[in-house]
Amino acid sequence: MQEYSAKFQAKGIPLIHMQHDQKLPPPPAQGKLRARYSPVSAYRALAQHYGWAIQQVFDGLDASLPTADRVIILEEDIHTAPDFFSYMKATSVILDQDSSLLAVSAYNDNGHQVKDTHRILRSDFFPGLGWMMTRKLWKEELESKWPPAYWDDWLREPAQRKNRHVLRPEVSRTFHFGDKGGTSRNQFGSILSRVRLNQDAVDWTQQDLSYLHEQPFDEQYGKLLATASLATTIKDAIDRVKTSNIRVEYTSLDEFKRYAEDLDIMKDEKAGIPRTAYKGVVEVRPYDEHILFLTPVTAKLEASFPALAAMET
Repeated sequence: MQEYSAKFQAKGIPLIHMQHDQKLPPPPAQGKLRARYSPVSAYRALAQHYGWAIQQVFDGLDASLPTADRVIILEEDIHTAPDFFSYMKATSVILDQDSSLLAVSAYNDNGHQVKDTHRILRSDFFPGLGWMMTRKLWKEELESKWPPAYWDDWLREPAQRKNRHVLRPEVSRTFHFGDKGGTSRNQFGSILSRVRLNQDAVDWTQQDLSYLHEQPFDEQYGKLLATASLATTIKDAIDRVKTSNIRVEYTSLDEFKRYAEDLDIMKDEKAGIPRTAYKGVVEVRPYDEHILFLTPVTAKLEASFPALAAMET
């Protein structure tokens, strides 16, 4: 602790250490909540600690803490990229302005098949693993109903997300190196260990990020989807994406999961949303160049991206 304190002081950054005297709350009474939350005490401990820590920051319960408008949350088993804080500083402006956003994350769950270090996308899936939220979100919505366990899955539920999106980079600005123990038991270790941590120090404060607001983003993304050729099978898509952007449609989550297995990407979903998906679209670069889009059928896609429909007609 003293070593870290000295390093922070050398940079003119105060380091404040608070100890949480953690006592697990009793499990929920009866019914669905008890069945869902009570079996795994570690998840309950984590949720209590997160809620306590966020409250300390936003309520200023420690006199040494300044009043915060936002908080960045990092677990202890995460490496950050050289431009992590530049990324957070620049995107905080968009987060403050845009009510269609829930949070900002520095992580890409499929970050092992990426290329563009300057690209940020919107997502319906909350990745966590290095993320930022506003005081407004906490005080007006989350604080009063913070869950007893599984806080991250809870945040992904429709009642909390309210159709809002998360900003996330194409190339991750965080890397999760914890591969032993932990509550998740490293269930995604084979993919997590290959996630590419950005080494290109982008000065995000000098980038024009206005395209990240929902309307301009959807217009640009719809046009990008329209330029991708439609493949009839995932095998055909994997072959053709070597030379150009390709799109292949899935008609159900089960079909999406089969495609994800073929692509060696995350296949799970929460609240019906695949990891990294934006309006049903999941994108990867199997050969680190052109993009392969897994998308809903054309009719649903056009309803979400009018620019796509306009270009196709």
